[in-house]
Amino acid sequence: WNANLIRWQLIRYIGAGKRAPLGEFDPWLESELSKLDAALPHCRRFGLHVVLDLHSPPGGKATASGYIGSDDRLFTDRASQDKFVDAWRRMAARYKGERAIWGFDLANEPVESLVEEGCDDWHALAERAAKAVRAVDPARVLIIEPPDWGGPDGFRDFQPIDVSNVVYSVHMYVPGAFTHQTIHGNEGGRTYPGDIDGTRWDKARLEAALAPVIEFQRRFNVHIYAGEFSAIRWAPAGSACRWLADVIDIFEAHGWDWSYHAFREWDGWSVEHGPDRNDRAPAAAPTDRQLLLRKWYARNEKPAW
Repeated sequence: WNANLIRWQLIRYIGAGKRAPLGEFDPWLESELSKLDAALPHCRRFGLHVVLDLHSPPGGKATASGYIGSDDRLFTDRASQDKFVDAWRRMAARYKGERAIWGFDLANEPVESLVEEGCDDWHALAERAAKAVRAVDPARVLIIEPPDWGGPDGFRDFQPIDVSNVVYSVHMYVPGAFTHQTIHGNEGGRTYPGDIDGTRWDKARLEAALAPVIEFQRRFNVHIYAGEFSAIRWAPAGSACRWLADVIDIFEAHGWDWSYHAFREWDGWSVEHGPDRNDRAPAAAPTDRQLLLRKWYARNEKPAW
């Protein structure tokens, strides 16, 4: 495929709505990092950068999809916040000098619905964790998503943190009624381009939705990385491919790095599966979405290690 970057998710599934005891976090993290340690030699061999993504930080509550998110006690419990900072301090020491790791994605899609007195909001917590990493490793790239699930609107009032060598990341699933149709309570049968919930969605409208990110990049002269984007594979009549093509064009026009969500995870996002929701087997021939991604991947440069 000629990929040159993977976003490695440190993710824990425990069942929707559940919480994990804080004491379980360190053993779980060690187990997950041991898997990464085994993969890193292969990443170096095949020229793959790694974004290390703490998808399930301490204190989070499991989402409707069953994985622990970046919310809940992460913003209401000081011990969970301290554990979060300490986890990144330890990972910085563990991977200092590891050339295959491009950057640390501090938390996936943070949601600070309630911040208790005595706890940090996401901006302050991210800065605290970033400075803990910097004390150990002055060179590592740090990746920060805004609040509000890492989406474009989270950039409206967000400010850069006071740490150097930071990349700011957006997750693009807009409009959600299209990208997530038939899941999470959304209706099906929505096409792109087309009218969705009374709004005409096309490439110009997608760029308008990303305007807060574009303005953040312009105003602060920062590096932008689209860490996740996708559209459900069974969107009607090739709509998913058209949406992906327009979104990637916008990313490229603004000089953003990007990684598609996801490779051989849930088949709803898989470009190796066709448009029939009931067919859970990979397609016999490359799909239009796979061909689109591979066209872009053909332009990739491998790291000069």
